[in-house]
Amino acid sequence: MNCNVSECRKTQVNICGQVMRISLRRICKLFLVIVTFILALVLISVTNTERIQTKQIVFTKFVKRSYRRQLSLQKEQQVVDHIKFQRKTNGVNSVADDENLGKDEIVNKNGKIKQNPIQNVKNVMRKTVQSDIFISVKTTKSNRNSRLDLLMETWIPLAKDETYIFTDNDSHIPENFHADHFINTFCADSHYRQGLCCKMAREYDIFMESEKRWFCHVDDDNYVNVPALVGFLQQYNHSDDWYLGRPSISHPMEQKLAFWFATGGAGFCISRGLADKMVPHAGGGRIMTTGDIIRLPDDCTVGYIINHLLKVPLTKIKEFHSHLEGLHRIPQHQLSDQI
Repeated sequence: MNCNVSECRKTQVNICGQVMRISLRRICKLFLVIVTFILALVLISVTNTERIQTKQIVFTKFVKRSYRRQLSLQKEQQVVDHIKFQRKTNGVNSVADDENLGKDEIVNKNGKIKQNPIQNVKNVMRKTVQSDIFISVKTTKSNRNSRLDLLMETWIPLAKDETYIFTDNDSHIPENFHADHFINTFCADSHYRQGLCCKMAREYDIFMESEKRWFCHVDDDNYVNVPALVGFLQQYNHSDDWYLGRPSISHPMEQKLAFWFATGGAGFCISRGLADKMVPHAGGGRIMTTGDIIRLPDDCTVGYIINHLLKVPLTKIKEFHSHLEGLHRIPQHQLSDQI
């Protein structure tokens, strides 16, 4: 009997020991899980902080660059106005006709006359040429064979230096095309708001890094009449606020508010002066943020920024066309005038 009691006690001790070891293992595993979870949270927090700081730095650069450009445009416009007045007073027909216009007299804030070189003024006063235009083509990998290849065989070779192609998940650069003009955005390849706004944000940001006068967006099912586009933009001052395009509906977009937007299906053009003012709402990827706020696609988001936030009207251009129209109704003798 004593032997059985002793054995029972030993058994109980062994069982208790096993339970304690199992419990200790579980506690250690739980502790490791908690520590790993905390470290993951810290890592995510640090990563997000770095991303936010990077975005802030990029956005700050956009704002500073835009502000400097606006100041430069204002100064150049002062010189232009002064030259026009001097030419009118002296009866000068062109800048090249008067050697004294090589250095122009400008009155500074103190009222003193100083000599100011006008090398950039001739550039401001000249007409827009094809190289002043940034043409962005939005496409996707699934449309490579059905659409993009057709554009490469038709109008893009006429404006190869001015055309930038924005795609997704496609690293195969078209033959005889500039490698740095073929941008893989790594955006979603869907036709939903997030992917569309992602591509538009890249288009805008890369245009802002250029020194071109006009930002013209088209889809991959558009044919662009390049000579007509150049002649058309020559009628407008790139330093002013111009939002040129064609709406797809006969009334303003209504999303708890009303605003006009130019459909991307017909293409639209934005002047440099207006693009600079869009920076707080569009620069550094902010087109995606604005699109998320109003929950509308890329062309609607651009219209919201320009027409609603900046109060710049849409100038409707009947020569812009989309697939929604009956293009067969355009008289044949007017085709060369369409953009």
